[in-house]
Amino acid sequence: MSYIVAGRLDDLPSHIRHHLGAFRHRVFVQRLHWEIPGVPRDATVEWDEFDGGSTVHLVALSADDTVCGCARLMPTTGPYLLRNVFPELAGPGSLPSSPSIWEMSRFAGPDLAGHRTGTTSGMSLFPYAMSLALSFGATRVIGVVSRSVARLYRRFGLDLRDIDDGTSPDHADIVACAIDLNPGSFEKLQCDAGTLLNSITCFGHFPLPEPGMANHPHTPEVSAHSAETESEIPFSARGNGTFHTQAAI
Repeated sequence: MSYIVAGRLDDLPSHIRHHLGAFRHRVFVQRLHWEIPGVPRDATVEWDEFDGGSTVHLVALSADDTVCGCARLMPTTGPYLLRNVFPELAGPGSLPSSPSIWEMSRFAGPDLAGHRTGTTSGMSLFPYAMSLALSFGATRVIGVVSRSVARLYRRFGLDLRDIDDGTSPDHADIVACAIDLNPGSFEKLQCDAGTLLNSITCFGHFPLPEPGMANHPHTPEVSAHSAETESEIPFSARGNGTFHTQAAI
């Protein structure tokens, strides 16, 4: 059975952080051949300017403790990919800056049976990321995806809405999208947000929902399954695992 941890980069145990960077390099640089500013050709890990600060990383680990999936969430109140790298994908006034809207990126889903989502798709990690964002006070998640991945998300049952202003001539193959984190979104995926959140081991202190915002399943100021020491999360570097890169940028 796979398990999932989450935390800001500085809060993740060093061994998980290192292997997360190596996993991302294998997926996004070696396999997808992305050219990422600041990542040298001889690098073995992949990080960018958006990985620090208030960004929260979600890491899936397989039964043999190999990193097999990842995602990151960042609030739109600070720098994020759509606004800082792909602003041309959004129409005038469509670039949010709100504590209730978070961006998801660097999603790579594991090809493992989701023990709470009931799926063997690489999308099994996605509902966990949604539930984590919801716990932060988010009512919507946005992201930049390829058009083929957007179609896959919709087939998976996600009510994905385009927020772009037509096709950018420089980025005809990608699109900016949004998903509302309402009860209907989780019902379509046959998932319970609170149950998903309870199965995530969280490191560090996460952002609190803004006063007056809608109720959320939990507020993970401390983990639902609090990890007090690194030894509670056994980890080894055996193998690369099998993964699908059905992912947000």
